[in-house]
Amino acid sequence: MTSTAPHPFPFRLAAIDIDGTLLGPDSKMSAENSAAVARLRDRGVRVALASGRRHENMLRFHHALGLDEPLVSCQGALVKDEKTGRVIHRHPIPAPLAAEAVRDGLAEGMTIVYYQSDGIYISEKNHFTDLYHARGGDPLIEGTLADLNNEEPLKMIWIHSAEKIASRLANIRARYQGRLETVVTYPEYLEFIDLGVSKASGVAAIATEYGIAPGEVIAFGDGDNDIPILQWAGCGVAMADGTPAAKAAADFISPPGDPATSLARAIDVILRN
Repeated sequence: MTSTAPHPFPFRLAAIDIDGTLLGPDSKMSAENSAAVARLRDRGVRVALASGRRHENMLRFHHALGLDEPLVSCQGALVKDEKTGRVIHRHPIPAPLAAEAVRDGLAEGMTIVYYQSDGIYISEKNHFTDLYHARGGDPLIEGTLADLNNEEPLKMIWIHSAEKIASRLANIRARYQGRLETVVTYPEYLEFIDLGVSKASGVAAIATEYGIAPGEVIAFGDGDNDIPILQWAGCGVAMADGTPAAKAAADFISPPGDPATSLARAIDVILRN
């Protein structure tokens, strides 16, 4: 009897989104997803989390999974190696543009969430910031954002009702076209990052560190902010309950089923092929 050697796995780096991908609708990581990530690592794949969250907020998931790779945070504006503290990539919003976006956001009646290096500042405390805190758990610093006029935030969020964000989106994007990237992450959130910044640019910095080609990267995500990395990676995998645009950008969509275990189903299919 002849034996067949296992087919060599083509991917050396996996980039995994957190909210809606690693985590289920309850913002918890299922045992199935955790075990599937371990199976990826058993195949020799490096695993890096890539999220819109702050670096510090991501650490609990990074440690729970036993990961060693740098983390891609703030939609790709920061890539940092937790083991050494080394910043591999940092691309904040220039101070003049940040100040303009604060002024414009306040004039639009938006609640502003401002990602500064020492924490997350908010323009006021209200039901929108209560929602923001409930989703991510970050401590929020209430203060006058005018005091941050000379600072360079890693990202900024305008928060309002889903209806207002949708109605103003085209005008706001036109205003900042060619100057800042904008992406809707939740229906109530319009996020701003510097031009050219995305999870793809952040993961590319990690790939360069390890001498890994884009074709050797597999990316898992569910939202519009994942579109750049789903398109850039050698294989982009969208969750079955992801946004229509994310699924259109992907090479593969996870099998349907419980949203809390979509990532596990996707990984198992990929590992079998």
